[in-house]
Amino acid sequence: MNPVKTLPLALLFLFPGCALTSKADPMPIRYFAPKWEQAAGAAERGSTDGPRLRLGRISSSSHLRNRIVYRSSDVEVAMYEDRRWTEEPEEYVRRALAQALFEERPLVQAVSGAGPSLDVELLAFDEVHRKDGRAARITLHYAVQDDRSVLDARSMTVDVEVRGDPADPENMAAAMGAALRDIAERLASRVASRLTAAGAGEAQASAAAP
Repeated sequence: MNPVKTLPLALLFLFPGCALTSKADPMPIRYFAPKWEQAAGAAERGSTDGPRLRLGRISSSSHLRNRIVYRSSDVEVAMYEDRRWTEEPEEYVRRALAQALFEERPLVQAVSGAGPSLDVELLAFDEVHRKDGRAARITLHYAVQDDRSVLDARSMTVDVEVRGDPADPENMAAAMGAALRDIAERLASRVASRLTAAGAGEAQASAAAP
C-alpha cells in the first residue's frame, strides 16, 4: 500500500480526535445583586411598643437558587448558564421584609414567646421576556398566624419594567431591586395594618369584659 495515499485517511481520524480531547475555555460567570433603597423618613431603629411579630420561615420554590431564572411564557422557565445571584433569592426577601417591617413600621420583632408569625414562600424571582421588553417579577405567598388561627394569607405579584437596554443584566438587577422593594412595602403595610387592627380589637374586648 502506498503510504502517501493513506496519509489523508489517517488525518481524518487524527484531527477529530484532537477536537474531542481538547478542552474549551470555561464560560465566565457574572454575579448580580438586586439593590433597593430604604424608604424616605424610615426610623433609625425599630419600635419598642408596637405589635409583636416573628419573622418565621422564608422558603422558595426548588428552582429558585443562585442561577438567574427567565421566562418567555407563563408555563416555561429557563436559567442563564453564565448569570448568578450573589445569594439565593429568599435571602434578599428576608432582608427586605425585615427592613420594611421592623425599621420602617411600628412593629416589634419577636424572637421567642407567643404571638403571631409571618411565613413566606417565594414562588417567582424571574426575568420575564415580553414582546415589548422585559420585566422583573416577584411572586410570593404569605401567611400571618398565631397559635390559634391564620390571621391573614394571600399571594402577591409585582412586575417592574426593565429600563434602558433590556438585554443588559445590570438593568435587570436594578429592576429586580425595585420589585423587591415594592413587594416588601406592600406586604409590610398589609401585615402592620392587620396586626394593629387585631390589637385594637383585643383591647376593646378586654375593656368591655366584666
